[in-house]
Amino acid sequence: MKKTLLFTILFLGMMTLQAQDIHFGARAAGNFTNFTASGDDASDFNDISKGKTNFELGFFAEFMVSDNFAIAPELNYATSGNVWEDKDGDFKFKSTISTSYIQLPIMFKYYVNENISLNFGTQIGFLSSAQSTTEVTYNGETETDVNDVKENFNSNESGINLGGSYKMENGLFFDFRYFIGTSELLTGTTDSNIKSSAIKFGVGYFFN
Repeated sequence: MKKTLLFTILFLGMMTLQAQDIHFGARAAGNFTNFTASGDDASDFNDISKGKTNFELGFFAEFMVSDNFAIAPELNYATSGNVWEDKDGDFKFKSTISTSYIQLPIMFKYYVNENISLNFGTQIGFLSSAQSTTEVTYNGETETDVNDVKENFNSNESGINLGGSYKMENGLFFDFRYFIGTSELLTGTTDSNIKSSAIKFGVGYFFN
C-alpha cells in the first residue's frame, strides 16, 4: 500500500511539471452499487442481490498534458453497499450492507472536442466504515439487528472506471462512469469471490 501511495505522489508530481494547464473542481455523483459473486454458490448469492443507491462527493485536479489529453486525480468520500432480499411464504429476509470509503481515482481523459471527453481510470478506496442492518419478518412481525461488520471487509478496494463526460462553457459538466471492482471485498476465505460494481451519474464544476 505504501508503494502505491508513493508511486501516485511521484506520478502526480511529474504530471504537474509536464502539464500545459491545470484546472481544479468539485464533483458529486449518485451511484447504484451492487455486489456480485463468482465461484461456489455464486448463483444463489446473485439471485437475491438487489443493489443499493449511494453517493460520492469530492474534488479533483485536471492536468492538461496536451491539447486533447488530460490526467485527473480525485479525492472522494463515497458510500457503497448492497441489499439482499429473499422471501418464502410468511418468512421474509432483508440484509442491507452500508459501507463508506475514501477513494483516490486517477482518470485519463481524451477530449474528442472542447466539450466531450472519453474517460478511463484506476481507483483505490480505503474502507472507512461498514454496517449491516438485518430485518427478519415472520407472520407480520419484524425483528431488526444492526451490526458493525468492518472487520469482515478488506481495508481497501481497487478497480477501474470507464465512461465519458460533457463540459459546458460555464464550467459545469456532467459525466457517466461504470466502476468494475477488481479486488475481493471480504476478508478470509470465502466460497464465493465477491466484488463490487457501480453505475455512476455525476455533476461537477470547474473552478478555473
